[in-house]
Amino acid sequence: MLIAAALLAGLWGLRPLFPALAAAPREEAELVLAGRVIRVIDGDTLEVALDSGPERIRLYGVDAPEARAPGGREATQALRRLVAVGAVELQPVSDDPRDAYDRLVAVVYAGGANVNERLLADGHAWAYRRYLGQLDGDRRYCELEAAARAGRRGFWSLPAERWVPPWIWRERQKAPPGAAVPSRDYAGETAAACSAAIGQPHGAGGSGSLSLPAPGASTAPATSGAGSAGHRAGCDIKGNINRKGQRIYHLPGTEHYVQTQVDPAQGERWFCSEEQARAAGWRAAR
Repeated sequence: MLIAAALLAGLWGLRPLFPALAAAPREEAELVLAGRVIRVIDGDTLEVALDSGPERIRLYGVDAPEARAPGGREATQALRRLVAVGAVELQPVSDDPRDAYDRLVAVVYAGGANVNERLLADGHAWAYRRYLGQLDGDRRYCELEAAARAGRRGFWSLPAERWVPPWIWRERQKAPPGAAVPSRDYAGETAAACSAAIGQPHGAGGSGSLSLPAPGASTAPATSGAGSAGHRAGCDIKGNINRKGQRIYHLPGTEHYVQTQVDPAQGERWFCSEEQARAAGWRAAR
């Protein structure tokens, strides 16, 4: 249920606290709601108590790594720290500020700080290119992401092969066995390339410094010898058997992925999804 107009009107006096809101292109985007954080769900989602009742809030313009992806746990912890004061202000975005999961999409402020921007600046989220462009100045999100990458802050301190955008990581988890989910190479991403992709489907936009793999091409780091035997495009999960006979699978971007070799002669294999690996008797690497 959308927030009542009466509640919005009652909170109109909060606008002077956030001068940046005056630049918002639509009147609705200038409205600010006050609430208190009930819990942090993940790196870009909160549950907030408003006068109208509890609301699940999806942070606008940012996409944090999923819980099991590289940097996911740290992103959740970072959001907890940023909203630790409990009291937050929300700037709902767009005329109908709800996403497909009935979450209220908003810019979140805590202690006077823009939480969405802080997550980007500290390297705990990507600029969510596809859904940016609804507020003036959204290119700043791209600039903050680029600066965090250049400064190797947050998950950008990890090896470049672990820089898998959350939207690509989710698609790979949902992909059927054998399906390829090609992705751009974001290691050389720039703020300009990010800005060019605002409002575009994933993979569109960008500059010549980026490459788009051919359809079906693997995005895993190159391997040789036994490590590449039996490897099909898009099936990049490595199923390894250790010295104790334990069957363990390694996701792209995880700690031991690059050095792990797959030798079919020893019963090891590649998988196209975690579901396929678990069904075959493998467990995730700890």
